[in-house]
Amino acid sequence: MPANESTLAQLRNEDEAAFMERAEHSLRQLEEIRVDKLKTYLRRKKIGIPLGIILAPICAVIDWLLLVIQSGSDDPIAGVTIAAMGALYGWIIYPKKQYLKAYKRNILPRLAHMMGLENHGHRKIAMNAMRDTKIIPKHDRYTAEDYFRGRYKGVDLEFSEIKLETEHRGKNGSKYYRTKFKGLAILLQIEKTKFFGHTIMLRNSNKLIEWFKEKSTNLDRANMVDPEFEKLFDAYTNDQVEARYLVDPAMIENLKGLYTEYEGNKMMVAYHENRMLILIASKHNHFEPASIYTKATDPESFRAMMREIKQILSVIDILDLYDPIAWQQEKQSGAIHNAAESAS
Repeated sequence: MPANESTLAQLRNEDEAAFMERAEHSLRQLEEIRVDKLKTYLRRKKIGIPLGIILAPICAVIDWLLLVIQSGSDDPIAGVTIAAMGALYGWIIYPKKQYLKAYKRNILPRLAHMMGLENHGHRKIAMNAMRDTKIIPKHDRYTAEDYFRGRYKGVDLEFSEIKLETEHRGKNGSKYYRTKFKGLAILLQIEKTKFFGHTIMLRNSNKLIEWFKEKSTNLDRANMVDPEFEKLFDAYTNDQVEARYLVDPAMIENLKGLYTEYEGNKMMVAYHENRMLILIASKHNHFEPASIYTKATDPESFRAMMREIKQILSVIDILDLYDPIAWQQEKQSGAIHNAAESAS
């Protein structure tokens, strides 16, 4: 990938003042857009809220009449209230969405470039690079936004917000989707390292789910020795020794940091072949400006974005310490030692 590794290595020396200087012109233009869209949003809000109060009962009566008319139908159709209120809400918040798109379009590529990364909007991580990790939920539709990629310490990294949905059918045959996973996906592909086993880590679950995971993944529950780790994750593996090696205290701290930074409500991690995949489920939208009420020139927005990206890179810093060759030698040495003890 074309991203500049030296820039990433110097990331911690970059400060928000340098970014402000480089993006000064764009931030000033965005501030003008923000002020204009904020005025429009507040005006629409002032009109829309009273209008909604008037329309809601009228639409409710229409829905009631529709249900009465269709009382003999097996599948009555209504929903005028929901449609009208949804349309009104969308009209009110549209200026906020316009500002959000303008900010991301102008700032995310600049921020990514400063960190040696690339930002490609609605591109996404290839599903065939993630599917066999055994932590991707079954789904029928895959969408993504805010895609980043780059290279750091010999590791190709990709991350973006993703949504996985399953398809369902209503009683009248209409198609709709339910969200199976929504959050951040981080894929690390390590050029010089290949894991000998397949290990996955999941946030703690109940005994039934633990049993189901063992059966569905054909992986055994990992025997961990760290009680702090056991409080946070359930681990499954086909290589018990490597799994214990991978659960490094520093790595766990960084994963906890990611989980906290991204306001996660569920987390899954997989080590497989030369890849590490991290999924953090979260309802929060990331890589976005703080608020339409916050000045575009305020460092709060991109400060949070920089912190999020740094947290991802810190995982690579820890992963860089993992030496599978040394681990394999240690494993073989232990096997020889055990065999010698058995023989004696």
